[in-house]
Amino acid sequence: MKIVLSVLAAFCLAMPAAAQSARFDVVLAGRTLGDIAVTQTGADAELRSVMDNTPLGVGDGRFDATLTGGQSYRSVGASADETRRIDFDYAGDRVAEVRIAPEDEATDASDPGRVPAGVLDPARGFARIAFARDCVAPFRIYDGRRVVEVALADRTLGAEMLECDYAYRVVDGPGHLSPFRFREIAMTARYELADGAVSRAREIALGAGPFTVRLVNR
Repeated sequence: MKIVLSVLAAFCLAMPAAAQSARFDVVLAGRTLGDIAVTQTGADAELRSVMDNTPLGVGDGRFDATLTGGQSYRSVGASADETRRIDFDYAGDRVAEVRIAPEDEATDASDPGRVPAGVLDPARGFARIAFARDCVAPFRIYDGRRVVEVALADRTLGAEMLECDYAYRVVDGPGHLSPFRFREIAMTARYELADGAVSRAREIALGAGPFTVRLVNR
């Protein structure tokens, strides 16, 4: 029996981790602005966003981020008038080094010494919500310029839907979306149920000020 278990364990370890992927339409006031795609395979994760239908094109652009081996995060955000690259590396559960180009885009939170242990990069942070099978425990996200706390505020279980309300709060670094600099965002994730269990995320709604953006799963 021990030999059989050892063989099974070795076989399972040799099998590649199953990939999870999803693509969401970004919708504001009934208008689809673009899409966001996320994939996670073991310790690797990818987050891709393309905005190509914003009003007057003012918000059009692309964001590409990858995490490799759970240790190396690389991202590029590009719009018509600027390109920003942010890379950082982990040493264990701590951010060890941050590189930002152009350099004047760095913030006080770009100092690794200010970053708490255990933060997730944006790709894994988004994946944690997108692929959840229940409301998730509090966690932090770090993108090289800011630290964000995500904490569960309420959980509502219905016959066909699970709804998780989160408080999303920037705790270090600048707020989101210049010139508004939003530091607090209400986030609601809704999941479809099948036989009483979560089958997939239906949508993630983000509300700040007068804006509510819906990420609708295709």
